[in-house]
Amino acid sequence: TKDQRDAAGICKDMQVALGDSTRSRTGAQAMSFKVNSVLPVGPVTCRLSSGQNSQCEKADKDVLHSVSRRELITQAPISAASVTAALLAWEDIFLVNPALAEGGEPRNIVITGSNSGIGFNGAKKLAAQGNHVTLACRTLAKAEAAKEAIERELGEQLKGSVTAAECDLADLSSVRGFASAWLASGAPLDVLVCNGGLQYSGDNAVRRTKDGFEITVGTNHLGHFLLTNLLLDAVELSAGPGKIVVTASEVHNPESPGGSVGPAAGLGDLRGLATNGAAFEMIDGSEYNADKAYKDSKLCNVLFTLELQRRLAARGSAVTVNCYGPGLITRTGFFRNQQPVFVKLFDFATNDIFHVAETVDGGGDCLVYMVNSSDLNGRGGLYYNNGLAPLGKHSFKELAPSVESQNEAEAAMLWEYSAKLVNLS
Repeated sequence: TKDQRDAAGICKDMQVALGDSTRSRTGAQAMSFKVNSVLPVGPVTCRLSSGQNSQCEKADKDVLHSVSRRELITQAPISAASVTAALLAWEDIFLVNPALAEGGEPRNIVITGSNSGIGFNGAKKLAAQGNHVTLACRTLAKAEAAKEAIERELGEQLKGSVTAAECDLADLSSVRGFASAWLASGAPLDVLVCNGGLQYSGDNAVRRTKDGFEITVGTNHLGHFLLTNLLLDAVELSAGPGKIVVTASEVHNPESPGGSVGPAAGLGDLRGLATNGAAFEMIDGSEYNADKAYKDSKLCNVLFTLELQRRLAARGSAVTVNCYGPGLITRTGFFRNQQPVFVKLFDFATNDIFHVAETVDGGGDCLVYMVNSSDLNGRGGLYYNNGLAPLGKHSFKELAPSVESQNEAEAAMLWEYSAKLVNLS
């Protein structure tokens, strides 16, 4: 029957989506602004934990041979005991408890995609710490609903402020409107978190942004590319100095557990952009595949992070740019565009059977760590990943990004194509 065929496809696709794994723990912050005006809130006493708390535990390297997460998922039958044993065998894993930001000054923080998932979770924690957080969301209605939810959930624990704003990454006019409003306010932007994103894995119908770009790369990469470049002057005003944080994913790396399942990320010679311009379907010019498009968009995120850091350093800027993979997180709205039955089965398998998924809370902690950790002060061009650790836990630590993401010539070429597509002078 059709249901049986769908179920068979779901079982096959489940291993495709078993990507990321990431994590850490911390708090939250906030700020406020309407569509055409940005009104930073005045100084607020910031109650932050000072000093760094980074206790590490190392997995026992002698228990068993190292096993990849993909092997855990794809080999069957798998008993709970064998999964536990394999997790215990993971080599060179450290469990890190991230520090809160040091110092008492509240910061202006913009987080895209902050009406749900780790963006919402991180925004709430950062607002609770005393920061002014702007929720830059696809619609003003979504941002206002998230603002109300944060204020309601935190109550008296809200030590900073939260602002609702529209910034639709799939509409460059919306991105420009958001950036113009912020710049007109004259407010410094201490931290920009490029977190918003979407995927249509499993559905190979080509969708497009308002400006005609393939929607996955158009939203996840090009929208953030323009937003970041437009807001750089405001980030430079930060006394911090300023930080830019990009939410990427381990699936950008074909050698990672998530990136090794299904079609691998890879931009090739960027033939799709060179040949088709804004009408591209895949950056490498290959046949459209929604799963690969998502992985490619995450590769673009890392290439962009490293290239922007190089450009900032070359001009003597103190602003730093870093990216991270928050882990495989199924219990958010991120999988809203996928087949509902698949999402339910996948969620059950990853959370309740194999215990390889990260929680929204854990992913939010990763975001907060990237914003707050003093370990990252003055350090840019880094990739942190939330990988699987023993006993179903996660380890958030600095890792080398994929080989391709370190290709400086490719990064410079992607930058030039991106600048032309978004009409960045």
